[in-house]
Amino acid sequence: MKKIKDTFNSLFKKKNKVIIDDNYTNNSQVTSNDIEILDVDNKVVEKKRKFKLFKSNHKYGKVEFTFNIISILFICTVGIFYLGRGFYFYSIQHKHHKETASTLNGLLLDNNKIVNGEAEGLHQDDDGYFFKGNVSNNYVWFANRMFRVIRINNDESVKVVSEDSAASFMWGEDFSYDGSNVRFWLAKVKDVDYSGYYYDTIPNPDKFIINTKYTIDKLNDNKVSYGDVIFEDNVALLSLNDYILAGGKTSYLNTGKLFFLLGFNGDTENLYVEEDGSLVGCYNYDGYGVRPVITLTNNLYVSGGNGTKDSPYMIAQGTDTNYVDSYVKLGDDVWKVFNDKDGKLKMYLNGYIKSGEDDLLRHYSYGRAKFDYFDVNNVGYYLLNDYYNNLPYKDLIVDNVYNIGELGPEAGYYYGNVYKDYFTGKISMLSIFDYVSNNELSDFFRNDTNSEFSNTQYVVSSSGLLEDYVVSDAKRIVPVISIEASSLKKGTGKYDDPYIVG
Repeated sequence: MKKIKDTFNSLFKKKNKVIIDDNYTNNSQVTSNDIEILDVDNKVVEKKRKFKLFKSNHKYGKVEFTFNIISILFICTVGIFYLGRGFYFYSIQHKHHKETASTLNGLLLDNNKIVNGEAEGLHQDDDGYFFKGNVSNNYVWFANRMFRVIRINNDESVKVVSEDSAASFMWGEDFSYDGSNVRFWLAKVKDVDYSGYYYDTIPNPDKFIINTKYTIDKLNDNKVSYGDVIFEDNVALLSLNDYILAGGKTSYLNTGKLFFLLGFNGDTENLYVEEDGSLVGCYNYDGYGVRPVITLTNNLYVSGGNGTKDSPYMIAQGTDTNYVDSYVKLGDDVWKVFNDKDGKLKMYLNGYIKSGEDDLLRHYSYGRAKFDYFDVNNVGYYLLNDYYNNLPYKDLIVDNVYNIGELGPEAGYYYGNVYKDYFTGKISMLSIFDYVSNNELSDFFRNDTNSEFSNTQYVVSSSGLLEDYVVSDAKRIVPVISIEASSLKKGTGKYDDPYIVG
C-alpha cells in the first residue's frame, strides 16, 4: 500500500497529505469514498468522488495484449487516413473555388445575381446564362480591344461581341450568310482565298477562342423564327437571336450606330440595326458596320478589372500578343497598328491630316476613282509628295503592299476582288476591308477602286454607313504607313504609353 500512498501524495501540494486506509488488501476495491484530502491540521477539505481504482489479480495474455495494440494502431491509421482525405478534398475544393473565382466565367457568375423576367442583369436559360438590358458590368478587354459579354455557355466558355464595329462594307453579291463578304472577312473558311481577315488580327487564336455556334434566324411581323440548323465558325456576326434575347433597342447592344445582324426578315432581306436600335431590312449591296463575335474558351484567367467600361475584365495573355491595336508615336504624331504581318506593321494616323489647327479637306481626284502616285490631281500624289516627303521620320517608313482591286458594279462586290490589284509603296489610305477599331474616325476617303470608269469613291460616315461620294468632293484624309516591328524599343503600346522607335 505504500506505493499507492506515494502515488497520491505526488499529486498534491506538500501542505496536504492523502490518507488511505491500510486495511485494504491487494484484492480490495478502492473507490472515491475511500480517499480524503486533509489539510495540515488533519481536517477534511475535499472528498474525491471522480474515479474508481480497481486492483485485480487478472493478468493479460500476450495474444490479448497484441490484439489490443493492433486494434489501437488500426483505429489510429483509419483516423489519420480519413482526416488526411478530408484536408485533401477541402484543399481541392478551396483551390477550385479560388481558381474559378479568378477566371472570366467564374468572376461573371460570382459578381452577378441571377434575375428573372424583364429585369436587367444576368439571366439563366437551358444554354447557360445571358446578359439582358442596359447592363454596365460585362466589359472584357482582350487582344487589345474591347468586347461585351453576351453569354456564358454551359461548358463555361464565354461568348463576346466587339463593343463597336470593326469595319463597314457591303454584304456582298451572295445574299446568304454562307457566301457573304461578312462571313469571309470574319472567319477562316475552307477553300476561300483571303478569308479570315479579322481572325488573323487575334494573336494565337487557337489558344484563346473556340468555334462560335449560331443559327440563321428570321424576323417576321416582329416575331423571331429560330433556325433548326446550328452552324459554327471561328468568328461570327452578331446574330438576330442574341440581339433579341439581350433586349434589342433597350440593351447594351444598341450603340446608336448602324450595323448588320446575322438574320433575315420575311422578305429574305438582310437585317441591320438602325441608330435608334430598331431592326430594318436592307439590300445585300448596302454597307453597314460589322461587329465580330467570338467565343472565349473556358477558364481564361483574368489579370484585373471588375467588368465596367473604365475597368474591364483583363484577359491574361502572357506573351501571346501582337501589335494590332497598339499605339506608336513617331515625332509628334500617334499612329495605330491595324495589321501585323511578316515583321511589318501597317498603321493609320490616329486622327486626320491637319491644315493648321483644322482638319485638311481635299478631293480624291478630278478623274477616275483609283489611287495614283503619278496623277498630280490624285490624293496618292498629294500623300507621297506633299505629306510623306515632309515627315521628319520618313526614313523609318518602309515599303509595303496595298490592295486597290476594283469593288463595284462592273467587277462585282465580292470581297476577294480587292486583292486582284495592288501597289507597293511608302504611303496609302485605309481600305473599307481594313480593320479599324477607332470608330471616332469618319467621313474620310478610302483607297478602294469603285470602278475604272467611275467618278465615285467610298466613305464611311460617323454612323457606320458605307457611302460613295463624287471624287471631286472634299473629305478628310487618314494616311497609312508601315514600319518594321523590330524598330519599336520603348513603351507598352497603350494610348498613354505608346511605343517609341529607338
